Amino acid sequence: MTQRAPDPQKSSATRKTAAGAGSLLCFITTLLLAGCSTYGPARPGEKIYRDVVFAAPGGHKLSMDLYVPKTAKPAPVVLWFFGGGWRFGSKGYHVNVRDLTSVGIAVASIQYRMSNTAVYPAQLEDCRAAAQWLRDNGARYGIDAKRMGASGESSGGHLAAMLAATEGKTRIRAVCALYPPTDLIELGGLYARPGKQSLIDKFLGGTIEQKAALAADASPLNYISRSLPPFLLIHGERDRVVPLEQSERLFFALADTGVETQFMVIPDKGHWFRLDDAQFAEVSRFFQVHLAR
Repeated sequence: MTQRAPDPQKSSATRKTAAGAGSLLCFITTLLLAGCSTYGPARPGEKIYRDVVFAAPGGHKLSMDLYVPKTAKPAPVVLWFFGGGWRFGSKGYHVNVRDLTSVGIAVASIQYRMSNTAVYPAQLEDCRAAAQWLRDNGARYGIDAKRMGASGESSGGHLAAMLAATEGKTRIRAVCALYPPTDLIELGGLYARPGKQSLIDKFLGGTIEQKAALAADASPLNYISRSLPPFLLIHGERDRVVPLEQSERLFFALADTGVETQFMVIPDKGHWFRLDDAQFAEVSRFFQVHLAR
């Protein structure tokens, strides 16, 4: 099912000037003030395994939290990647797909290296290591990692898309990306300030001009092919941190290539929001359909 977005020309004309350093700074400040942890007790019919170590690149231990439904058979799993400009955040914060366990889908919330520890592609390598660890070990936790999806918000949505781009639809069966950066060259240009490093510069280890090839390599828009799994893109209409155009361009590129894709534009929402009941129901349905078979 392909769901066409609103008129892209209308939003594209305004979004390029919408994002700015001030908006991003306010977003990060809000994230830090909100706190990094939303840990809570297990829900009925669910088992939680916290801080399961899956890799230790350079001696830097990385872990995941597993939320596993108590089902008769091993459950499919969705990998969740948190947002925060690849520099801030925690696997315990704002797990937007947390309630997938209520429909029999496990959630693995992944900690990956921040850009102050290692630059790209370290973050993608960590995501791939987590996926492979689940394929090798998931059965011990009641997880069927052959039925794997990926999801994330903001920079985490970017990593979910890149994971699917590098692993393909035989290994990642579906992706739900919330307000993801998809063209780092364009987005990096929006945030470029003389003498100052943006979060994208820190992620890449240099300015867009210095790291143009790496920025292109890290952009999901440059991986469009029929080998990609189905996508569900969700973006706030008033996003001033990652412009709506970033998701629009990915949506149209996927649809034009014949990749199954849906696009939900959320009116009156900016960057960084929780899914309401109706929006979560659509995400739940999307993963149930694509991880069932």
